[in-house]
Amino acid sequence: MSISEDFATYVSPRFGSRDSTSRPSMVIVIGASDEIRLVTERGAYTGRCLLVSPNVSRSIEVNNATGLYSIQLDPASRLSQYLRRHVPGEKPVVDLSKKAEGFVLETSGAALGKPPGDPDIAAASQRVLDALFGDAVAFPATECRVQTVAGCLKARVPVRTDPRSLARLCGISESRLVHLFASVTGVSIREYLLWVKARKAVSMFASGKTLTEVAHATSFSDQAHLSRTFKRYFGLTPSFLSNPRLVRISNSATGCRAEPDCGRHCGHSSFRIADPAKLC
Repeated sequence: MSISEDFATYVSPRFGSRDSTSRPSMVIVIGASDEIRLVTERGAYTGRCLLVSPNVSRSIEVNNATGLYSIQLDPASRLSQYLRRHVPGEKPVVDLSKKAEGFVLETSGAALGKPPGDPDIAAASQRVLDALFGDAVAFPATECRVQTVAGCLKARVPVRTDPRSLARLCGISESRLVHLFASVTGVSIREYLLWVKARKAVSMFASGKTLTEVAHATSFSDQAHLSRTFKRYFGLTPSFLSNPRLVRISNSATGCRAEPDCGRHCGHSSFRIADPAKLC
């Protein structure tokens, strides 16, 4: 997984069917060489490129030889907010296959052959997003108070949310902030913090930390909570992710700008499945 400021990229050269997962981010799922089939509670969807709405429980069915390339958008990002406004009808899954023909499929397919930690994985995802959603460039700047909350949670990764303190920082009431954040991002502040914790956990595994160290540093209540979250979000256990025989992980730092008084939050990490068959 390659983690950038506004999105994370998961790459697997081969991918078998997996149990249902659900996470608070919008996800673009691309079948590198064949169609993929997403099964949700509201039906099944088939295509080469599918956009999945936040918190939609789904399982993926693909031919084992089909590489999987998925981009998970940070709920507080400008693009995620743009898509929330422009995806019609609150659909759980939208087929983007026609828009993905040519450049998008070629770019995502080429990234499958990149070595772990290659910076072009994140760069490829940015090119894919630009090709699919070029109109988002003109989308107005994101709500600054939402960005302040997101920046602080990324910088501090607290044990739990403190809406009252965050509201004081933003200069609005607690109830107004809770409503504003949920309406803009589609997730609650608490859900967003859990997503931030999971992202940080991936980065810590990349630096060689143990499961115990990661659970403590990311403010999960215990290892079981961390494991449940990873299973729900990624369909993987933390022990699988931290096993170098099964997953190749690399980490490199990148700078990013945080909101005022929120410190710095940065980091770029990536992992690739060393033995994709182990996922099946």
